[in-house]
Amino acid sequence: FLSALCFSFFTTTAQLNVSFVGALPYAEELSDIWGYAAPDGTEYALVGVNNGTSIVSLADPANPTEVGFIQGSSSNWRDIKTYGDYAFVTTEGPDGLLVIDMTNLPTSFEYYYWKPQLPNLGTLNTCHNIYIDEDGWMYLAGCDINNGAVMIFDVFTDSYNPVFINNVQGSYAHDVFTKGNKMYSSNLTNGLRIYDVTDKMDIQLGGVQTTPFNFTHNAWSTDDNNFAVSY
Repeated sequence: FLSALCFSFFTTTAQLNVSFVGALPYAEELSDIWGYAAPDGTEYALVGVNNGTSIVSLADPANPTEVGFIQGSSSNWRDIKTYGDYAFVTTEGPDGLLVIDMTNLPTSFEYYYWKPQLPNLGTLNTCHNIYIDEDGWMYLAGCDINNGAVMIFDVFTDSYNPVFINNVQGSYAHDVFTKGNKMYSSNLTNGLRIYDVTDKMDIQLGGVQTTPFNFTHNAWSTDDNNFAVSY
């Protein structure tokens, strides 16, 4: 009786207001998804596919429609973030950073693979992860230069042409997250490292927290920025 009662309670109260609407099947494996809302209110899903990046219109949510596909090198990892009307896609394939201008969706879009030669660092070919804050600062982690440590770029001045600002000295960062003036660098085998990035040209290390099993996968902070949760 108790089991039946618990089952009844959770099935009637734990729906979280979520219901299935529609689906779009893919032949290839997927690695990430991000959302974009166009100025006209149409929402799009940006999907990281093993062999490229898929742009999906949700104008009719019950019938999601792919309106564009950008071919890329085969990779199990693609991470996607947006700023304004632009999307930025990292991959561990040798493509560099994919920059997409989505201003004219759904009829057309522009894109290119950005592989900059960065001063004293070399040519950027691959990156594992990306984060862009609300002010348009882009953080790249796990790249094939700078020992994989975080690098910072400006994508608010000219979103189609990122500008390199500075880099953190250190070890490979599997993930990066920023909130306010704090940057959380999840260094895969070197703990969670928290930086003050108030001055992007003078980044200060504020603290290091080791994590179990010598493996820091990613981290996010609470809304008040008083606590960070890592796994």
